Amino acid sequence: MDDPRSVLSIYDLNFVVTKLERSNFPEDRWSELGLKLHISQPKLDSVRAYNPLDVKGCLRRCLILWLQQSYDVDKYGLPTMQLLATVVEEMGLGGPEGPLLQISDLEYVFVTLNEASFPPMQWIPLGLALGLYQQTLDVIDANHYGNRKHCLIECLSQWLIRADHVDAKGKPTMTTLCDALEGIGEKAVAAQIRLKTFNQEQASSIEEVDDRASSSGYGSHFSKQEIQEWLSEIEWPSEIEWPSEIEWPSEIDEFDKEELDALEKANIILREELDAARKANIILREELDAVKKANIILREELDAAKKEFAELKEELDMTENQQKQ
Repeated sequence: MDDPRSVLSIYDLNFVVTKLERSNFPEDRWSELGLKLHISQPKLDSVRAYNPLDVKGCLRRCLILWLQQSYDVDKYGLPTMQLLATVVEEMGLGGPEGPLLQISDLEYVFVTLNEASFPPMQWIPLGLALGLYQQTLDVIDANHYGNRKHCLIECLSQWLIRADHVDAKGKPTMTTLCDALEGIGEKAVAAQIRLKTFNQEQASSIEEVDDRASSSGYGSHFSKQEIQEWLSEIEWPSEIEWPSEIEWPSEIDEFDKEELDALEKANIILREELDAARKANIILREELDAVKKANIILREELDAAKKEFAELKEELDMTENQQKQ
C-alpha cells in the first residue's frame, strides 16, 4: 500500500490492523474510532454484541465495516490510510504511522540505523523504498562516490525533507522507515528498530504480524457456538438475567476465507518476486560500482600515459632544437 490515498478494500484488513498495532493504538477505543469513521451506533452495538469482552475482535469488526464501506461514502469519502490517519490524529493519538520526523531528526535516524547494524551499502535500495528517485540517488552517489556513510546520510536528509515521491510512499516516520527496511529484506534491522523505538515486547516482520493477525485468538471471528459455550461457562451474577440465546447481527458478513487465503498466497509470491528483483538490482549496482572503479583506474592510466607522452615529446623537441643548432 505505497500511496496513502489509495482506496482500501476488505482484503487490506490485516494491513490496517498491523498499522494500528504498530502505533500502539488503544484497542479499547475502537467504538470512538468507529464513530469518527462514521459507522452508525446501531452497527457498533452489533459489533459489541458479536464480540463480548473482546476489544481486539471489536476493533477488527469495526474496521471490517469501514472497509466494506458500511457508511455514507458519498458524504465522508472512501476508506484510505490518509483518512484513517486523520481520524486517529483527531483522537489525539498521533496517527497510525507514529510521530512525523523532521530534518532535525537526521542524527537520531542515522544513529538508530547504525545501532541496528544497517549495512550502509544498502543505502540505494533503502532510498528507492523510501520514495526517492533514482536520479536523486545518482547525484548523491556522484557527490560522495565511495563514501557510503555520507551517501546514506544525504539519502536520509532527502527523505526527511520529503523530496521526490516520499509522501506517496508514506511521510517520514519510524514506522515508514521500518516498512522500507523490511521491503528491501533488512527485516532483522527493522525488528531491532521496532523493539527499541516502539518498546514492543516482540518485534516481528510484516509477514509474521500478518500471520498473527489472521490466526485464531487475535481478534478472530469466533463462531456463534463457541461464544455460546464460552458464555455458559461464566458464573454470572444471579441478579442479572442473561438471554439464553443471543441475536446475532445479520449485516456483518464473514470473509470468503478461501479467497482471502488465495490472495495472501499471491501476495507472498509477489513479495518473493519483489525481493528477487531487488537482489538483482543490488547485484547490478555492485557491478556498476566495479565498472566505475575500473573506469577510474583506466582514466588514471590514461592520464599517466598522456603525461609520459608529453615528456617524450618535450625531449624530442629539445633534441631536434639541439641538432638544428
